[in-house]
Amino acid sequence: MARRFIAGLLLATFVTGCGCARKEWGNGAIGGAIVGAAALGTAGGAIANNVNPPFKAQDSDRGAGIGIGIATGAILGALIGHCLFDSETVVQTVTTAPPPPPPPAPVAKKKLVLRGVNFDFDKATLQPAGVPILQEAAKILNDNPGVSVEVQGYTDSIGTDAYNLRLSQRRANTVKNFLVKQGVSSSRLTTKGYGESNPVASNETAEGRAQNRRVELVPQP
Repeated sequence: MARRFIAGLLLATFVTGCGCARKEWGNGAIGGAIVGAAALGTAGGAIANNVNPPFKAQDSDRGAGIGIGIATGAILGALIGHCLFDSETVVQTVTTAPPPPPPPAPVAKKKLVLRGVNFDFDKATLQPAGVPILQEAAKILNDNPGVSVEVQGYTDSIGTDAYNLRLSQRRANTVKNFLVKQGVSSSRLTTKGYGESNPVASNETAEGRAQNRRVELVPQP
């Protein structure tokens, strides 16, 4: 009988323990163990004392019954107290927000390169060699309708400043008119003559002066 009783208690212990596995062990388990040990210890002694005649309970039987009752009562009482009175473990999950995506890389601004053309001495007429250069410039501008250009005219150092300013302006106007005929809107083209300022080569040689007689196409921001 004692063995069946213990087996029943162990089964109850297993079932109860599974149902309360998420709780923290605390004062409820301690109090339940004390009460259970006292109650079942007393019951174990009483069971051992009430043996069927003609047998008579021995002190060793009563002691074993009390011991078994205390042990099983403590276990069962602790589990019951734990399940009824201890608090369930609260698991706090800390979630961290994912890092923000990196900002998009800035789009590199395309550099627009437009070749200029040169002019004969004291002339504002476009040279044949300059025609394909300006045709290519017009194509680039038509492909980039948001770009405006300053058409800058220059001369060499021969002549007065006032004359060279007028000559450089005529050269700039010649180039603008050609670009407009190629389909570039005149509103995107401004002209300015700079005379003999800003030379790109020495005016002491014929070759240098030829390079300075020019028109440059400068894209505006």
